Amino acid sequence: MSLRFPAQADPSTRPALVTGASSGIGRACAEALAALGHPVVVGARRVDRLDELVTTIREAGGQATACPLDVTDPTSVAGFLTAATDAYGEPEVLVSSAGTLIMARVWEMDPDEFDGQIDIHLRSVQRLLHAVMPGMIGRRRGDVVVIGSDVAYTARPRSGAYVAAKAGLEAMAVQARRELEGTGVRLGVVRPGPVMTEMGTEFDPATAESVINDWVRHGFGRHPRMCKPADLARGVTAMVSMPRGAQITELEIQPEAPIEEDYS
Repeated sequence: MSLRFPAQADPSTRPALVTGASSGIGRACAEALAALGHPVVVGARRVDRLDELVTTIREAGGQATACPLDVTDPTSVAGFLTAATDAYGEPEVLVSSAGTLIMARVWEMDPDEFDGQIDIHLRSVQRLLHAVMPGMIGRRRGDVVVIGSDVAYTARPRSGAYVAAKAGLEAMAVQARRELEGTGVRLGVVRPGPVMTEMGTEFDPATAESVINDWVRHGFGRHPRMCKPADLARGVTAMVSMPRGAQITELEIQPEAPIEEDYS
């Protein structure tokens, strides 16, 4: 056992994989990591958006390449890892950010949709770990960040399978982090509160109204502020940039309440 750690390598030698990169938190993380100097491989199903993101990163002076990715498909995950390795070498950073959101009461949600939400938010993360972790462990270095949610411990009504999936994800992350002790690989959870992304914007008015009413009734509507995706990206970059020998295991990022002019 050695108590000494090698210095953290320069970001330019640490390729980063970002899933769910076509919008929201994933896109913001890809841009932030590229700005630090990481070569970034972005994956998502909406390839046209990935191409636009790659162009944006390259025009800003960063390195990026895109690869189609469906995190629910093991073959697609394997292809994504192969393409990423061919582009920049073995990955040193993984940010798991893919996700969708279907709102419903637990018992009213179609079982197939419930299962699909569990797949994309929980099972897909295990698929990524299964593909990436052995190489990181073999090299005795690497950073994995999974995007959790505060719903894991503050369940919001009408959130379908999202609450169960994120609770399972956070429990899995705690287990995996303990199993990784001594390997040199760090795994952390960035836990957002409300974030302004595309998730949820496709709801019909009746669904949106019922969700908001239930959330307010259960105390989830104290103020209207929401985080920006860039706020979460700052947390991700802080996590993967920690010097060797220390790690941020969990980081919750909540929106700050508006400042009251008359606070008494």
